[in-house]
Amino acid sequence: MNERITSVTAYTTLDLVDGAAVGYDWTEEGPGVLNVTASDGDSDRVELQFELDGLDIDRLPNHADRVDLTPEQARTVAAALTRYADRVEEGEDD
Repeated sequence: MNERITSVTAYTTLDLVDGAAVGYDWTEEGPGVLNVTASDGDSDRVELQFELDGLDIDRLPNHADRVDLTPEQARTVAAALTRYADRVEEGEDD
């Protein structure tokens, strides 16, 4: 990935994931970075960051997306991820 906005370090949650940018009548897929973090100190939010590799995406300028979650929202997302991961591993349908 060139010209990253999201810092990728040894502590990055997932430094290579498959992702996609989806528009009304188009989809562009490519590798990306997914990170979960919180600011040091007095932060009351968990930050979920995602950035697609700009080399593989023609329709969007280089950018990163971020969602700020309360601790309760972060736990809800974590529980949903665990539930769906279990379902995928078990081979169940939605």
